[in-house]
Amino acid sequence: MSSLWYYHLICRQIPGDPHMEIAIHGFWTTKAGDVDPQKSLTTPLSDSRFFYQIRHDAKQRQKVITKIFIDEEEISLVHEWMSNDGKETNFFDIPLKYRKKGEHTLRFQIFAPVSNAADAGPGTKIYDSEIFKLTFTE
Repeated sequence: MSSLWYYHLICRQIPGDPHMEIAIHGFWTTKAGDVDPQKSLTTPLSDSRFFYQIRHDAKQRQKVITKIFIDEEEISLVHEWMSNDGKETNFFDIPLKYRKKGEHTLRFQIFAPVSNAADAGPGTKIYDSEIFKLTFTE
């Protein structure tokens, strides 16, 4: 396991399961399988797809909704299922209008769904990541 995994974020417990913790340790680009979470990343403006991994200790499968923000503006809403293997890797795309040369902030929030419906929106916030840094170059 990479030493980068030891750059832990503040883990939050999920309401209703006082023993479960959840965290996002960073983000990366290239391929989903190239798991290498970074707190700070410099990449060309042409890179639009980024990956992240939710680490958790869920004992049962449950749905969560992840909101992703760049410069405090929501750019993505991802519905995902947490399995019992402790990690969920997913991706998001940064729209062209947000890919400007220079330094930007990136933040993740995880929510429990408002109901069990397949299209249920975000309910209670269960995790708020630290602020990560994304720098675009030409």
